[in-house]
Amino acid sequence: MVKKISRSKSSGYRAKTRRAMLRCFFRWFLYAAVLLFFYLWEVAPLIRGWCPLLIIPLATAVAMREGELAAGVFGVFCGLMLDVASGTIPGFSSLWLLLCCPMISLLSRFWLKSNWLSHLVMNAATVVIMCGMDFLFLHWVWEREAAGISFVRSLLPAYAWAIALSVPVYFLVVLISNKLRPKEERRLEEAAAGSAAEEEITKGGER
Repeated sequence: MVKKISRSKSSGYRAKTRRAMLRCFFRWFLYAAVLLFFYLWEVAPLIRGWCPLLIIPLATAVAMREGELAAGVFGVFCGLMLDVASGTIPGFSSLWLLLCCPMISLLSRFWLKSNWLSHLVMNAATVVIMCGMDFLFLHWVWEREAAGISFVRSLLPAYAWAIALSVPVYFLVVLISNKLRPKEERRLEEAAAGSAAEEEITKGGER
């Protein structure tokens, strides 16, 4: 009888593990599919002359929903795709996303609330850093006086739209994450969010 119970528990655990692995696989598969779609949009814009750098808010949104290691690896891939699509030096964007994405993941886990407003702020900071580095190293160094024209006509619109469209991209990532994240992880996140809210309420009452 004990052996039957232990076997049933082990088989149930294996089934849960397989379901969790499948959910994880499909979650990252959809992340990759969205990345490919945004890459193709940059290579061949859906609207002529309008090419927002949506790969950046995708990387930062995934960083807010996943662990720091996974966020860093995905950020590197996003950076490489962005460099290939933009025709810049391979690895240039990957460097900045490799620095920013794990930091965003750590901040969202221990300090920031994972919501659209936090993502808007974190994504805007990342975009400003990348835009500044892009202008400095890839335009100002080579173009000098003409760099201002490239900034106004090319860099500023592309990076500005990466901030303006960050909220829809965030909700798309949240939809994928919520649908394909194991129930146990979602319950732990909800419990952690609830305890954090209770702490804030008690602190406010004490004041």
